[in-house]
Amino acid sequence: MNEISILMYLLSKKDIVDEMGSTKEEILDYLRISGRNRGYFFRNLLIELSNYIAPLGLEIQFNPLNNRWFLAYKSNMNEFISANPFQDKPRLAATLFCAIVLCLKNNGVVKIAELQKARRKKDIRNDIAELESLGYIERLKSSTDIRLTPLIGYQLNLEKLFMNLSIKLTS
Repeated sequence: MNEISILMYLLSKKDIVDEMGSTKEEILDYLRISGRNRGYFFRNLLIELSNYIAPLGLEIQFNPLNNRWFLAYKSNMNEFISANPFQDKPRLAATLFCAIVLCLKNNGVVKIAELQKARRKKDIRNDIAELESLGYIERLKSSTDIRLTPLIGYQLNLEKLFMNLSIKLTS
């Protein structure tokens, strides 16, 4: 196998339901790249592969929630459709967005009461149950806390989201 085949396999593998791709360390170990220039070789491999697969409509993305690199199909229509997976339920989108912001602020875990306060709603139990059934959040054992699942990082480009928000806030 050549490097492109190995990278394509590692970036497209799906071992667990909510986990795709591979970490930087897995890729470097599998390709047996060692030494102090590992990061440089890794970056070059991803850039070269990215340029190679771009005409196919594929791109390499990073999921910051579980530190995995993965392949994604992107087109203008796909971005338009996936912009709001809650077409007729804006309350779910609002609850999920508040959960993302609070989880990032609180090291990945947020209390349901704090989320409810941020949403300014009397009851968000139905929203939490729906988001949990969709696989976006999970309740912790205490059942008063929730955290995000890696699924969000695959379906939503968090870096682009926060960049767009910061641009809108500054303009």
